[in-house]
Order: sequence, then structure tokens, then C-alpha cells
Amino acid sequence: MEATRVTVDEIKERMERGEQFSFVDARNPTAWSEAETKLPGAVRVPDDEVEQHLADIPHDRTAITYCTCPHEHSSSKVAQELSAHGYKNVHPLFGGMEAWEKAGLPLEPKEETKQDGQ
Repeated sequence: MEATRVTVDEIKERMERGEQFSFVDARNPTAWSEAETKLPGAVRVPDDEVEQHLADIPHDRTAITYCTCPHEHSSSKVAQELSAHGYKNVHPLFGGMEAWEKAGLPLEPKEETKQDGQ
């Protein structure tokens, strides 16, 4: 079953009401290596490594997956995998990173991790 996408406007409205999200960065290795920023508190989860990162993603809040792919390909794949592992409220971000940036929503510098240097 395909995960339902959410728009930047929906997320912004829900954030203004105080809802907390878990952002999941599903950008491919090339997009990630070229990036300087990520969504606030985002956990990096490549679409082929979901199982290795399950412990990093809280179950008690909505998870928003995002990428830079046309039609949110990677973020949809990660959202489906998370749903298959029991996550109840997972949504790809419609328009991904580009839509978030265009909306002027907060970003933070990405920190380098061990997997970036491999």
C-alpha cells in the first residue's frame, strides 16, 4: 500500500499547533553527499538501510520521509518499509527537500557521520 503524501503547508500548520515530527532523510548517497543541510533533527536513512535504523526513529510521533527524487521515490520506499515494520503514521513529503526549502522552513547543517566517509 502506498503511503499518503503530506504537503509542506500541512506540516507547517501542524508544527504551528505544536505537533512534533520525526524527519527521515531518504536522499540517495549522491544527493546526501552534495547536501549541506537537512530538516531539523532528521535521521539519515538510505532506502536500502531501513532495518538498520529502526531504533533511531521514534514510534510515538509522525514520521515524515523526504528526498530529492522526482515523485518522492526514495522517501516513499522508506515510508513503506517503516509501515511494514509497524510504524503507524508515516508520510512522504510531497515535493521533498525542494518544497521545504522553497517554503522557507527551518533547516540545520547536516553532521557528518561514519557512513558518509565510507
